[in-house]
Amino acid sequence: MVAAGVAAGLYGGRYVMTMWSTWSASRERPAVREPVAPRPAAPVRPVKTTGGLRVNSTPTGAQVIVDGKARGVTPLTIEELPAGRHTLELRSPAGSVQRMVTVAANTVSEIEEAIFSGWVAIYSPFELVITEGGRTLSLDERNQIMLPPGRHVLRLTNRALEFEQQHQVELKPGETFRLSVTPQPSMMTVTANEPAQVWLDGARIGDTPVNEAPVALGTHEIVVRRAAGGERRFNVKVTTKPLTLNVEF
Repeated sequence: MVAAGVAAGLYGGRYVMTMWSTWSASRERPAVREPVAPRPAAPVRPVKTTGGLRVNSTPTGAQVIVDGKARGVTPLTIEELPAGRHTLELRSPAGSVQRMVTVAANTVSEIEEAIFSGWVAIYSPFELVITEGGRTLSLDERNQIMLPPGRHVLRLTNRALEFEQQHQVELKPGETFRLSVTPQPSMMTVTANEPAQVWLDGARIGDTPVNEAPVALGTHEIVVRRAAGGERRFNVKVTTKPLTLNVEF
């Protein structure tokens, strides 16, 4: 019995020591964690870079041209236009209108345009014949011409003065475009067979010889006064061509 007790004690002690060693080792080793699978990334939505444009006009039925490309007639909604600035033109029998528009992404912009006549007022120091494309245009009592909106090329002439100019006008609906004609002066030379003073429309401009004096186009009075007495008077028409006046007493 004593031997059995001793054996049991020895065996039990070994078992307890083994279990203690196993428990201690398990405490010393770090716990191993299972790897966590990464979550799938949320899908990236593409950023929209286009917008829309709704175009209305008075009167309706105007042709809509965006960046040089015909898109239809008013009223019209255009979709999927690139965001940014665009050239918009409306054409109708009543005239044409052109403007810059800005389209914002994911937004429908709205444009309202009225297409009706405007006026061109012309101011000139002499009479003019005004034509466009071979058609003669007449000024009213206010020196104005009614024209449809849009771009016009006006030809201004005075045959008697050999004057001709061409002007490009961009006319907006209901507005008055003022055009002042300021022709370049012509040149006048006056000589005399005796020393003399030269007067132009009542103002002295020098003594003979007067060389290439600037003179406005039109009709003028020239007075040449001799130093020894006496004078000569002339009514001259100054054109775009230089004028030469030779005076003999």
